[in-house]
Amino acid sequence: MINNREIKLINSLKRKKNRIEEGLFVVEGEKNVEELLQSSFQILDIYATNNWTSEWEHHIISEKELGRISSLSTPNKVIALVKIPKQAPINTSITSLVIDGVNDPGNLGTIIRTANWFGIYQVICSNNSVDKFNPKVIMASMGSIFKTNVFYTDLKNYLEESKLPIYGALLEGDSIFDTSFNDPSILLLGSESHGISAELVPLITNKTTIPGGENTESLNLGVSAAIYCSEYFKQNSI
Repeated sequence: MINNREIKLINSLKRKKNRIEEGLFVVEGEKNVEELLQSSFQILDIYATNNWTSEWEHHIISEKELGRISSLSTPNKVIALVKIPKQAPINTSITSLVIDGVNDPGNLGTIIRTANWFGIYQVICSNNSVDKFNPKVIMASMGSIFKTNVFYTDLKNYLEESKLPIYGALLEGDSIFDTSFNDPSILLLGSESHGISAELVPLITNKTTIPGGENTESLNLGVSAAIYCSEYFKQNSI
């Protein structure tokens, strides 16, 4: 059972402003909730239909009630209400995937999932990027949001202070397949529409590019991140 107050609260969390005010976000779907349950995130409530089985205490709701609080066109059994944790300090001594201006929530979720797959557990975004607790980011991450630290910061200050080599993804530069990636290092990518901000380009220590054909203007940001992470992993995995 779920009451109108809870329905109103959960639906309000689809907006960033309300997530910040309430200090809460929503996790939806079996896979994401399973990963959530294995994490250190603090769960406030779980709402699920009777075909979701778990030892965790939860409220049983109907399919109709689930549809009223779901952001999906086809709701998936379970929704959890979770407290937003305090942001820990950025670890400046490990490899980070740094994203300048990612606006599409699906892209950010995919990037987090990709970084996690290739053993990069820190993603740093510019302050103008999409919120990591956006429901679409959570869904696209497929649980990796709970295994990967995602930060927001002023990238210019962060990169100026970093002592790690910075590999920037540009239209012109050395092929990443001919580049030796240090461990640890910073992998810097920009948005599909604008690329890496002009103020950040002088801070790049290694200008790189993904070689390809000339029939398209750019690669999808999530795809570019996957290629960079894969090449870094290939060179530095044990």
